[in-house]
Amino acid sequence: MSHTAPGELTAVTVPSLSPATEPGVSAGLSSALDRIGFGRVQIVVISLLMAGLFFDSLEQNSTGAMGPLLKESFGIDNAQLTMINTVTVLGGLAGRLIGGYLADRWGRRAALSLNLLVYTLGGLVSAVAVNYEMLLASRFVVGIGLGGEFTVGLAILAEIVATRHRGTLLATLNISSGGIGNIASFGFFWLVLGPLNNVLGGNDSSWRWTYVILAVPAVLVVFFRRYLPESPRFLLSKGNIHAANVSLSKLGSGSVTGLRHPGVVTPYVTEADIPVPTKSSYLTVFRGRNLRNTVAIGAASWMSFGAQVTLLFLMPILLVSRGYSLSDSLAFTMIMNVGSLLGACAASYLAGRAPRRRTVMSAAVLGCVSAITFATFANSTALILVLGMIFQFFTMMLNTMLSVWSPELFPTSVRAMGTSVVNGIGNVAGAVMPFAALFFFDLAGVPGVFFMIAVMYALLVVAARFGPETFGKSLEAVTEQPR
Repeated sequence: MSHTAPGELTAVTVPSLSPATEPGVSAGLSSALDRIGFGRVQIVVISLLMAGLFFDSLEQNSTGAMGPLLKESFGIDNAQLTMINTVTVLGGLAGRLIGGYLADRWGRRAALSLNLLVYTLGGLVSAVAVNYEMLLASRFVVGIGLGGEFTVGLAILAEIVATRHRGTLLATLNISSGGIGNIASFGFFWLVLGPLNNVLGGNDSSWRWTYVILAVPAVLVVFFRRYLPESPRFLLSKGNIHAANVSLSKLGSGSVTGLRHPGVVTPYVTEADIPVPTKSSYLTVFRGRNLRNTVAIGAASWMSFGAQVTLLFLMPILLVSRGYSLSDSLAFTMIMNVGSLLGACAASYLAGRAPRRRTVMSAAVLGCVSAITFATFANSTALILVLGMIFQFFTMMLNTMLSVWSPELFPTSVRAMGTSVVNGIGNVAGAVMPFAALFFFDLAGVPGVFFMIAVMYALLVVAARFGPETFGKSLEAVTEQPR
């Protein structure tokens, strides 16, 4: 029996690390992660990623929720308000591309911390904006911070968990952002812009304080992310075997304190596990088999993310156009987003049990039907709430499944960049489609917007048909070239 001095840390040694001692089990990083499994360390890592995405969700929904107050403060119309959303989304595109590049060149952890710092800076500038142009510039900066957070988070999580847990855990990120985040965001905005509006200085000041409140907690997330382990797959792809083993030892320590001091470093991987080197470049994302994956899932992301951003941004405005107050519209939107939470949870369950392609195509068909149903029958408060929840359920299921699918499509050397491109295509849709939705809104009212979304989901079914199936396969089996 061994004894450990108070405060001294010991590593959990994983037995049978080599094929020689465990016949039939393949060596390598994927095998090591499968042995490490899921425990307290993985829960902490996922919580740190989910926290950042939670605040991202609040920030992303802020323009739509505060739209009427921004219009009043700056004397702008619906088109100019939509431009604020567009600039934020375009900033998100830039952030995805910059964040993906930094993550694949310098590391996932550094890129994540930088994203949140940029986001916080932009939010504080938004709070003190003295004119419309300054607000636009600050929202672009916020978008840069928001953009890289999600895609880099997907890349690092995909690379540090066991194959059998990968789909379910990737989907949990959207439970935080698209599910809990969407509900909490509109509840938060209802509280700040409703009951607390006068306390915060009235219509011209409450939205400013809202931006401040959203920015401050992100600093705490940056502080705690110092303990986030770097992706061992990234380190191994750079040939840094010792650092990869340190990261794996942290993940396999079985103790939260092991994230700081893993103790004895276990030799999980060797030189034989270094993948065949590939060039870390955005051009690689558009070459060979990567090109087909980029086009197929990128097109699906355009339809899915474009529909989601359009509805999150326009729903309060659409409800106000039907005679509901801003406070009621925010409360209704919050209730509808219970469907988003349930959709993300359903996707998390299915991601660990069902093929990606079949799930995405089925959800897109049902999303198309629910959009048509909303456009046709949502004529009363009760129907707006119920049908809105059903529609949001399929919207979030789709976005979550696509977020699970995208980091599985690219090799380690360009995983963050490939995920950023695929999701960035969706970002462009988020910038463009609200303008198209306004056109259809002027043409046919609320039904026109939902019929447009129904067509987008029908096209999504076609795009998803060309995506490769990755369910149940290790990342190396899907993406890495054999030696």
